[in-house]
Amino acid sequence: MNCLNPIVLLILTVTSLSAQTVKLKKQIVYIDDAATFSFAKKAMGNELYVYNLNTKEELVNMIVDNNKTESKVDDSKKIVFTKLNTIIQSKNFRGRDWEFMLALLLSEKVFDLKGEINLENLKRFTAKYDDRNINHTMMR
Repeated sequence: MNCLNPIVLLILTVTSLSAQTVKLKKQIVYIDDAATFSFAKKAMGNELYVYNLNTKEELVNMIVDNNKTESKVDDSKKIVFTKLNTIIQSKNFRGRDWEFMLALLLSEKVFDLKGEINLENLKRFTAKYDDRNINHTMMR
Protein backbone atom coordinates (compact mmCIF):
# COMPACT_ATOMS: atom_id res chain seq x y z
CA MET A 1 0.00 0.00 0.00
CA ASN A 2 2.89 2.35 0.76
CA CYS A 3 4.30 1.98 -2.76
CA LEU A 4 0.93 2.94 -4.26
CA ASN A 5 1.18 6.59 -3.16
CA PRO A 6 4.48 7.31 -5.00
CA ILE A 7 3.12 5.63 -8.14
CA VAL A 8 -0.04 7.76 -8.09
CA LEU A 9 2.06 10.87 -7.47
CA LEU A 10 4.34 9.99 -10.38
CA ILE A 11 1.38 9.49 -12.73
CA LEU A 12 -0.16 12.82 -11.71
CA THR A 13 3.16 14.61 -12.16
CA VAL A 14 3.76 13.15 -15.62
CA THR A 15 0.25 13.96 -16.83
CA SER A 16 0.43 17.51 -15.50
CA LEU A 17 3.80 18.07 -17.18
CA SER A 18 2.45 17.04 -20.60
CA ALA A 19 -0.71 19.15 -20.30
CA GLN A 20 -0.64 22.29 -22.39
CA THR A 21 -2.43 25.48 -21.54
CA VAL A 22 -4.59 26.68 -24.44
CA LYS A 23 -5.99 30.21 -24.49
CA LEU A 24 -8.01 31.96 -27.19
CA LYS A 25 -7.47 35.70 -27.19
CA LYS A 26 -7.88 38.35 -29.91
CA GLN A 27 -8.02 35.84 -32.80
CA ILE A 28 -4.78 34.16 -31.64
CA VAL A 29 -4.46 30.68 -30.10
CA TYR A 30 -1.85 30.74 -27.35
CA ILE A 31 -0.37 27.44 -26.27
CA ASP A 32 1.69 27.71 -23.09
CA ASP A 33 1.64 31.52 -23.60
CA ALA A 34 3.16 31.30 -27.12
CA ALA A 35 1.18 32.52 -30.14
CA THR A 36 0.76 29.33 -32.17
CA PHE A 37 -2.35 29.51 -34.38
CA SER A 38 -4.97 32.05 -35.36
CA PHE A 39 -8.71 31.51 -35.15
CA ALA A 40 -12.08 32.92 -36.09
CA LYS A 41 -15.40 32.33 -34.36
CA LYS A 42 -18.51 32.28 -36.52
CA ALA A 43 -22.23 31.56 -36.14
CA MET A 44 -22.49 33.39 -32.81
CA GLY A 45 -19.54 31.46 -31.38
CA ASN A 46 -20.88 28.04 -32.40
CA GLU A 47 -18.15 27.51 -34.98
CA LEU A 48 -14.39 27.80 -34.51
CA TYR A 49 -11.96 27.88 -37.41
CA VAL A 50 -8.29 27.36 -36.56
CA TYR A 51 -5.58 28.45 -39.00
CA ASN A 52 -1.82 28.18 -39.20
CA LEU A 53 -0.51 31.43 -37.80
CA ASN A 54 1.68 32.54 -40.68
CA THR A 55 -0.05 31.02 -43.72
CA LYS A 56 -3.73 31.39 -42.68
CA GLU A 57 -4.26 27.86 -44.02
CA GLU A 58 -7.25 26.21 -42.30
CA LEU A 59 -6.15 23.46 -39.93
CA VAL A 60 -9.43 22.41 -38.31
CA ASN A 61 -13.02 23.59 -38.03
CA MET A 62 -15.16 22.74 -35.01
CA ILE A 63 -18.92 23.15 -34.96
CA VAL A 64 -21.59 22.84 -32.28
CA ASP A 65 -24.32 20.66 -33.80
CA ASN A 66 -27.59 21.33 -32.00
CA ASN A 67 -29.57 18.95 -34.25
CA LYS A 68 -31.97 21.83 -34.84
CA THR A 69 -33.55 21.32 -31.42
CA GLU A 70 -33.69 23.51 -28.33
CA SER A 71 -32.64 20.66 -26.05
CA LYS A 72 -28.92 20.44 -25.34
CA VAL A 73 -29.16 16.74 -24.43
CA ASP A 74 -28.81 15.64 -28.04
CA ASP A 75 -26.13 18.19 -29.01
CA SER A 76 -22.73 17.14 -30.28
CA LYS A 77 -19.62 18.70 -31.71
CA LYS A 78 -18.20 18.14 -35.16
CA ILE A 79 -14.48 18.36 -35.81
CA VAL A 80 -13.80 18.89 -39.50
CA PHE A 81 -10.42 18.43 -41.17
CA THR A 82 -11.37 19.89 -44.55
CA LYS A 83 -8.10 19.12 -46.35
CA LEU A 84 -8.35 15.46 -45.36
CA ASN A 85 -12.12 15.18 -45.94
CA THR A 86 -12.51 13.88 -42.37
CA ILE A 87 -15.38 14.65 -40.00
CA ILE A 88 -15.55 13.46 -36.40
CA GLN A 89 -18.86 13.89 -34.59
CA SER A 90 -19.20 13.14 -30.90
CA LYS A 91 -21.63 13.81 -28.07
CA ASN A 92 -18.73 13.34 -25.64
CA PHE A 93 -17.65 16.92 -26.33
CA ARG A 94 -21.02 18.69 -26.07
CA GLY A 95 -20.25 20.54 -22.83
CA ARG A 96 -16.60 21.20 -23.57
CA ASP A 97 -15.19 24.58 -24.58
CA TRP A 98 -12.96 25.27 -27.58
CA GLU A 99 -9.82 25.42 -25.46
CA PHE A 100 -10.46 21.90 -24.18
CA MET A 101 -11.05 20.64 -27.71
CA LEU A 102 -7.78 22.09 -29.00
CA ALA A 103 -5.86 20.81 -25.97
CA LEU A 104 -7.31 17.33 -26.54
CA LEU A 105 -6.32 17.32 -30.22
CA LEU A 106 -2.80 18.40 -29.24
CA SER A 107 -2.48 15.88 -26.40
CA GLU A 108 -3.70 13.09 -28.69
CA LYS A 109 -1.04 14.33 -31.16
CA VAL A 110 -3.58 14.71 -33.97
CA PHE A 111 -1.57 17.76 -35.00
CA ASP A 112 1.52 19.42 -33.65
CA LEU A 113 2.40 23.01 -32.82
CA LYS A 114 3.46 23.59 -36.42
CA GLY A 115 0.00 22.57 -37.65
CA GLU A 116 1.16 19.32 -39.21
CA ILE A 117 -1.51 16.60 -39.03
CA ASN A 118 -0.49 13.07 -38.09
CA LEU A 119 -2.75 10.75 -40.11
CA GLU A 120 -2.26 7.71 -37.87
CA ASN A 121 -3.13 9.69 -34.75
CA LEU A 122 -6.14 11.22 -36.54
CA LYS A 123 -7.38 7.71 -37.41
CA ARG A 124 -6.91 6.61 -33.80
CA PHE A 125 -8.69 9.74 -32.52
CA THR A 126 -11.57 9.09 -34.95
CA ALA A 127 -11.83 5.48 -33.80
CA LYS A 128 -11.95 6.59 -30.15
CA TYR A 129 -14.42 9.45 -30.37
CA ASP A 130 -16.52 9.42 -33.55
CA ASP A 131 -20.11 8.47 -32.69
CA ARG A 132 -20.62 7.21 -36.23
CA ASN A 133 -17.84 4.63 -35.81
CA ILE A 134 -19.63 1.27 -35.39
CA ASN A 135 -16.83 -0.33 -33.37
CA HIS A 136 -16.67 2.66 -31.02
CA THR A 137 -20.42 2.79 -30.35
CA MET A 138 -20.65 -0.97 -29.77
CA MET A 139 -18.07 -0.74 -26.95
CA ARG A 140 -20.12 1.73 -24.91
